[in-house]
This record gives sequence, C-alpha cells and structure tokens, in this order.
Amino acid sequence: MLFYDVRNFLSITVILPLYVDAACRSGWTEHGTSCYYFSTDSLNWRDASSDCRAHSAELVIIDSKEENEFIAEGINNHTGSFWLDGSDEFTEGIWEWASNGEPFGFTSWLPHEPSNYHHNEDCLMTQKGYNGKWNDYGCSHRIKFICEQNLEDPIIG
Repeated sequence: MLFYDVRNFLSITVILPLYVDAACRSGWTEHGTSCYYFSTDSLNWRDASSDCRAHSAELVIIDSKEENEFIAEGINNHTGSFWLDGSDEFTEGIWEWASNGEPFGFTSWLPHEPSNYHHNEDCLMTQKGYNGKWNDYGCSHRIKFICEQNLEDPIIG
C-alpha cells in the first residue's frame, strides 16, 4: 500500500505554477526572450525610464539587427517618436545603455548622427519613418517609449 505525504504534494502544486507561465502580460508583445511594451503616453527620457522600472522592465536595449528590425516593425504600427535606453549623458560621445552601463555592441544611426545638436542631445530615440535608424535627442522632450522585460524575470504588476 502506498501512502503520500499531503504536505509535500501541496507544496509542489503551489510552487509549480510560478515556473510554468512565461508569457508576456496583456499589452506586451513577445519577441525572442523578451516582452516589449510600446507606450501610448509621452514622457521625458528619465520619467520614461522610471515608468518602465515601475513595471519591472527597462527602456529597450537593442542588441542586434534582428531585434532592431522587430522594434522598427512595432513602431510602424504606432505614431510618434520613441525613447530607447541609450545615452551619452555621462561622457559626451560615449554612448552606452543606461540601465546596465554597457557600450553599444550594435548601432543603427541615421546618417550624420549622433549630432548633439545645440550641445543638448544626450538620449536615444527612433520613430516611424526612420526605418530602424536612431537619432540623439534632447532628454527633456516628451515622447513615447518602449519598455523591455526579459521573459525569465518575474512579472510584477
């Protein structure tokens, strides 16, 4: 005759669902190992970054041509300009991903960019019509933004 310890059975059933569901939350789009959110609100770069962090995400870091093409396609379904995570705010001309401090491994600048127009463009953006190309822009401008969350990170909120 087999006997089961009910306490062990219950703890397995409670823990198991926490590891099974790796889908993106409603309103987010899955691509590769990440979930992406294309905002409808317009915020300055710092507030956009804070908004992403409030949703357990960061402004999008674009690591590859494939990811850049996915972002460009997503932007084509929206209107306006969008913040990305890049900045050269700490050292002019040295672009890095703000959320992790890593230098760009992949770039897709528009011709003659980054330009630091009027010595006041320290944040990275793109928009519909740029066809996946990037531009530096003044961080205080209010535009839309794209958040990214790794599928393996816990989803809160």
